[in-house]
Amino acid sequence: MTIQLVRIAVLACFILSPLTAGAQDAPAENPGATPAAPPSQRKIEKAARTIAHDLKSMISSENVTVMSSATALALVAWPFDKTLTNSASCSTFLKTSFDGWARIVGQEWFLAAGAAATYAYGRIADKSEVTAVGVDLIEAEVVAGITTHVLKYATQRTRPDGEEFSFPSGHAAGMFAAATVLQRHYGLKAAVPAYAFATIVSTARLQANSHYPTDVIMGAAFGILAGRSATLDLGSRRIHMSPVITPSGVSITGAVY
Repeated sequence: MTIQLVRIAVLACFILSPLTAGAQDAPAENPGATPAAPPSQRKIEKAARTIAHDLKSMISSENVTVMSSATALALVAWPFDKTLTNSASCSTFLKTSFDGWARIVGQEWFLAAGAAATYAYGRIADKSEVTAVGVDLIEAEVVAGITTHVLKYATQRTRPDGEEFSFPSGHAAGMFAAATVLQRHYGLKAAVPAYAFATIVSTARLQANSHYPTDVIMGAAFGILAGRSATLDLGSRRIHMSPVITPSGVSITGAVY
């Protein structure tokens, strides 16, 4: 439990500087007035308010479609959780193709480092759009990290390999949070490769015997919600998802607009 809390704290630290980089110091107060809070305290308070607002924004009418679609798909997949995970974990081809690199790419520290690097590049190269993407990526990863860790402790689901904290998948949440931020900033041209890559990395958790399909499905849904909450000002670029029943089972269709 201590390690998990440390991870959340590290992720939260990444958000402080980017979210407050453009903040202006408060004007000088009158001599008789109460002294203003130190700049560092104001930055922490601003970051905390931003994250709290994002977490609250995840529960909205706009996100009902995502959650209802994911829940429907998870309910369909639930009876086959163990079978699908066992089949994937026994596949030599899948282990050869995904084991190792997919585990690293979906780690919180890797995603946080990528988000921070994006922000740093935007500042150094004086590219405001890239800087904005970096800030939103960091914000989305923090929100996704907090959400998944709270749910992991709340559900206490055991992983297929016997370890704890299976539901939801943190890899899926982090990857889909990043993909959603890119989709909201750049539209369809970024959505297709970003969501495809997020899907590959997330489903690779099955061959690693670390998650069930329902963990991945709901992790992806919470990641999308985290990405949306971090990009509320880009609400004109949205993704619509809905379950579709097919002769061979069920699938999710999506449209970006």
